[in-house]
Amino acid sequence: MTQTQAPVRGGQFLTSAARPDEVFIREDLTDEQRLFGQTAAEFMQKEVLPVVQRLYEHDWTLTRRLLKRAADLDLLRLEVPPAYGGLGLDLISASYVGEQIAINPSFGGSLGAHTSIGTLPLVYFGNDEQKARYLPRLSTGELVAAYALTETQSGSDALAARTAATLTPDGRHYLLNGQKMWITNGGFADLFTIFAKVDGEKFTAFLVERGMGVVSGRDETKLGLDGSSTTALTLDNVKVPVENVLGTIGQGHRVAFNILNLGRVKLGARNMSGVRMALNHSVKYARERRQFGKAIAEFGLIKQKLAGMAIRGFVGDAMSYRTLGDVDRALDSGDRADGPLVLKTIEGFSVECSINKVWTSEALAWAVDEGVQVFGGNGYSREFPLERMYRDARITRIYEGTNEINRMLVPTRLLKQQPHLFTAERARAALAAQSPVPSPQSPLSAKAGSPQSLLSAEREYVARLKRLAIALLGHASATYGDGLKEEQEVLARIADIVIETYATESALARAEKMAARGDGRASLATDIAQAYTNEAADRVAVATRQVVAALNTRGADPSFGAGVWRLTAHAGVDGIAALRRIANAVIEAGKYPL
Repeated sequence: MTQTQAPVRGGQFLTSAARPDEVFIREDLTDEQRLFGQTAAEFMQKEVLPVVQRLYEHDWTLTRRLLKRAADLDLLRLEVPPAYGGLGLDLISASYVGEQIAINPSFGGSLGAHTSIGTLPLVYFGNDEQKARYLPRLSTGELVAAYALTETQSGSDALAARTAATLTPDGRHYLLNGQKMWITNGGFADLFTIFAKVDGEKFTAFLVERGMGVVSGRDETKLGLDGSSTTALTLDNVKVPVENVLGTIGQGHRVAFNILNLGRVKLGARNMSGVRMALNHSVKYARERRQFGKAIAEFGLIKQKLAGMAIRGFVGDAMSYRTLGDVDRALDSGDRADGPLVLKTIEGFSVECSINKVWTSEALAWAVDEGVQVFGGNGYSREFPLERMYRDARITRIYEGTNEINRMLVPTRLLKQQPHLFTAERARAALAAQSPVPSPQSPLSAKAGSPQSLLSAEREYVARLKRLAIALLGHASATYGDGLKEEQEVLARIADIVIETYATESALARAEKMAARGDGRASLATDIAQAYTNEAADRVAVATRQVVAALNTRGADPSFGAGVWRLTAHAGVDGIAALRRIANAVIEAGKYPL
């Protein structure tokens, strides 16, 4: 992206069109970024995968040794500021490395918990003395980090935590008492970010060393990620110096929620790594497995599954890298060393972070499920790869905020960020408007045969989707008033429409940019963008019908529904033929072709 491009503001995508020349796509990765990714990929292939069975047997000494080796390759200090021994790289670079590490979700979870939720609270909330004391040692792997927020009675409702912090009479220490649950790296971490309530009410973050008295429980017996350590922590009068308060007393929620946003913005790239792996395993098997005298890859319903995986891989990458590029551009317009500014910027993109978290985790779930089906009975066997992938993928819809919580965040954050946009007046205007949201103005030609003209119907549909989302959320806000927050079913369906809007537009922008460059895979990308728009239109129609019905029971104007349906219409393309072309490209390549 050029330096002349203005930063994109978070949450603005419903009122402006994504210009293909300004959207960052996977194909934009620089040689330097790809080199970091190659280093991570080689590390995983040569040093982690050959010994992964020992991780599944809970050899945490080996995990620590591998983390130290990753540190030797600079993989633990990507996001640590240079002043404290780090590289201070952009989010795109860190996410691309995370993609490669995610080829083994168990070790990827261990490393990710250390570098992201383990280290970043200190990066963005620590004072100079705290950073100097801990960050260099975290960067070298001397210390391993963990993040301790969840408790037995407080999962999504984090502020209901019961862990207490009591100041000692001499005023020099806090005594922490309580228990934390589901702590990744809990069995062997050295430094924990632990949340507790000072005086029973002031939710606060603390930097706690294991030697201060933290006791780990046994490793949980889990459905998946059984090669990562997940334990409870017991805190019994753990004595923490007052200088280890992280941030401000009573402001622990800022640490907790901002760090979750930082995790979500990079999560999509990791999830897409799993989608590609599921497809690669599935197409290899489908080409080799023969039934009724031919390879099962030749059957239409198997092709449909392979095409669906490829579509999700393409669209998920388009969404993830679009958001990462927008956030990085916003950060580059300021000072990346300015912690409060970075956090404010990330918070501004919280809607996009939640969108990517929901969409990519559910795409991964779909892909591994269909992968098991391609393998048939063998998919159910632990001797084949999809069984473990199926189990490992399940957690992605739970951690970093459940998908239910994130679905609620999408519309509620939009209402908070742009209350003027979601009013009864704006809802009526969105329905009455004859022209769509402006199409992107870019160097791309709109004449026949151009990248834009090939996807013009899809672009026009996305423009109507934006008006639809504004109309539904505005009308729901006017209808329910303050009670809207209790109408979770309505909010979730509106969230789904917003999510489909972002996903579809991202896919279109990526396909258009590839075509404008003369990328040899552009026709495949166009097929994917059109096929996805077809499927999205069906899901949007169902969600819209349910929202309109709910609003009608509250006495909505009958003309509202008629106006809404005009916005959902999409003729589409021959989806079956498009899926066959996509599948044939996958089968010919023998792997994910993009």
